[in-house]
Amino acid sequence: MKSYQYILLDWDGNLARTTQIWVNSTIIVLERNKYKHNKQQVLKGLSDLHTFLLELGIKNVEETVEEIRAEVHKLLPGVELYPDALYVLETMKSRSKQLALITTSHRHLINPVLKRFNLTNLFEVVVTRDDVSKPKPHPEPLENAIKQLGASKDQTIMIGDSGADIAAANNAEVDSILFFPPEHERFHDIDKLKEHKPTYIVSDFRHILDIIN
Repeated sequence: MKSYQYILLDWDGNLARTTQIWVNSTIIVLERNKYKHNKQQVLKGLSDLHTFLLELGIKNVEETVEEIRAEVHKLLPGVELYPDALYVLETMKSRSKQLALITTSHRHLINPVLKRFNLTNLFEVVVTRDDVSKPKPHPEPLENAIKQLGASKDQTIMIGDSGADIAAANNAEVDSILFFPPEHERFHDIDKLKEHKPTYIVSDFRHILDIIN
């Protein structure tokens, strides 16, 4: 098994339990704009929000996504971490791994949360939505982090929970870990996620330590 020195991590639904927040925020926006939907549609549509909104017949998709993000950001300061996420981050750091956080959240919103969980010093690099012109699945956020870390791609791995995370890893030509705990079965179709061909799949965050060596 390969040994990885540079670890890139997604935030939403991966380190932070924000998936239900995204569901609730999407429902709020859809109801506010009187778009027809049901909760089950939202649960399954969350893995590819843009496509889901298009299928609902929404024409101003980008505006609607930004409206949903605004709702998410209202609740973001109260988010909790996944079990063992902090332990795994601290253990990787103790093994001299170099960590980068890659998030679609804006920097002024993510910084207070990182400070609340004492995560700030664990990441050498934090790439937010403010730092790139094209978010995941475009490789730009990952390439940005790789460049700042001075990383070699063959020693780099991306950890995330969505198709966009794994696709971004593929586009950046680095290995990937799909984090898919049992609770994500309500939100994501595992077969669709597997179509992106993640290098590894874990249901328990601690198993990441076995992979990165």
